[in-house]
Amino acid sequence: GSEELAAVPSIATAMLVAAWPLLQLALMPSQASTSVLHARAPRGPVAPGRLGILPILMVEKEQSANTGVLHQPFVDEKNPSSEKKIDRSNYKMLSGSGYAEESRQYRRTVYMHDEWVKHRSSGRFIRNMRTLSESGVGRALGAELAFITATAIFCVGINMLIHGYQDFSGVAHPSPLADFAFIRDIKQLSLPSFVFSIGMPALSLLLVFRTNTAYSRWNEARTLWGGVVNNCRNVVRQANIYYPDTAASEELKDVLAANTAAFAKALRNFLRGPKDDKVFRAELMEIVAAGLMKESQVDACMAAKNRPMFMLNAMSAALRKVDIDSIDRSRIDSSITTLVDLTGACERIFKSPVPLVYTRHTSRFLAFFLIFLPFGLWPIMGDSWNHWATVPASDVIAFFLLGIEEIGIQIEEPFSILPLEALCNGAIAATIDELVSAKRDPTAYNFPLKAESDLQLPMGAPSPVQDMSGVVVSTGREQQMLEKPGLLSRLRGGK
Repeated sequence: GSEELAAVPSIATAMLVAAWPLLQLALMPSQASTSVLHARAPRGPVAPGRLGILPILMVEKEQSANTGVLHQPFVDEKNPSSEKKIDRSNYKMLSGSGYAEESRQYRRTVYMHDEWVKHRSSGRFIRNMRTLSESGVGRALGAELAFITATAIFCVGINMLIHGYQDFSGVAHPSPLADFAFIRDIKQLSLPSFVFSIGMPALSLLLVFRTNTAYSRWNEARTLWGGVVNNCRNVVRQANIYYPDTAASEELKDVLAANTAAFAKALRNFLRGPKDDKVFRAELMEIVAAGLMKESQVDACMAAKNRPMFMLNAMSAALRKVDIDSIDRSRIDSSITTLVDLTGACERIFKSPVPLVYTRHTSRFLAFFLIFLPFGLWPIMGDSWNHWATVPASDVIAFFLLGIEEIGIQIEEPFSILPLEALCNGAIAATIDELVSAKRDPTAYNFPLKAESDLQLPMGAPSPVQDMSGVVVSTGREQQMLEKPGLLSRLRGGK
């Protein structure tokens, strides 16, 4: 009736409100099919730098056996390649929670210029609609969607028995159970649509809060790792400045740099769990092969209860061995202290989920809403043959509502979908290697603009010049520059 039809815009509007905050985040991973940087550590050959910790970031061309059901690296929402033989008896690898867990490693995208161009291209709408059937979110929700489909089919079938049905010729038939008095009293098994119109705004608010909270955790985790990258670079940059130019100091600086790169990988290992232990140990052994770490330190690190803190202590121990000014040592130690704070913040996010009472209540609310939804849609779909449009309508609504909750669940623990390997290997280790190597090249930062005699100022600069009120109007350095005609104006950008 008119009441049921009037409820449709209300339901659609509430769904749009719930889906809007994370619409772009849901679609964003699917754009990275041609990403330049792979987000996982390469398994192929490695080109060592001076520290032995500079891997070449490359696209993996071989898939491991346990991810054969998946597709290309870092490509989201793609079906498995038709060239690969898939064991379809392993249902957990094809859909459901098994697929959701295995596919997380393929969501660690790193965008470069080409990816951003494709991401904002005008063809993104058609591309996303074309790949809708290949959605990774849909595959992760296979069991839930199958249950909603079965519920909708049951709703249509039971109403055909109770209310009557129409055959393929369009001839209406009475209910086969019309002889039973209680069936005649029921007439149809349905719910008024205003029940869903009342409940949908509340469900929308729960989903919005759930997904926004999860995205805040993802964003904070990425921000924290940005701090890890910057402070690891700062430690080595400061060591380049403050360490003496002696052979012993250079060796100690290499050790500090190696331990700094190892710290980032230790933090990644802690956040990724035991599955990463084999890779982490192999990375430490590369540093041992470069002569910058002892194997006993590797064993001690692997046995430590908190491996990131163990590597931070190793960094402090390497800093303590060098003979530098106490103020300079304090500056480097301040950067290490910041790394301790960032490690604790990552631990806080990893160990503290969104309150479970909220997550469970939202999930139960959504489950009951979708289970009874076909009974609210059945009267509205009366224009279709035997109300069978109830089934696809229920599936579409369930796909998007469950998808919103699934996205919130997937990004709530952000560290297994962040490209930590790319950050550790490229942003930290590669940059550290470049900083250390450039420091040893005497011509690396030698860019003279003029003869040195023109830019050198005599010793014993005069005192700053002050006006009547005591405000400094020019420094002694500027006074000396004024004695060299045209020099000050050139340094200030004048002609």
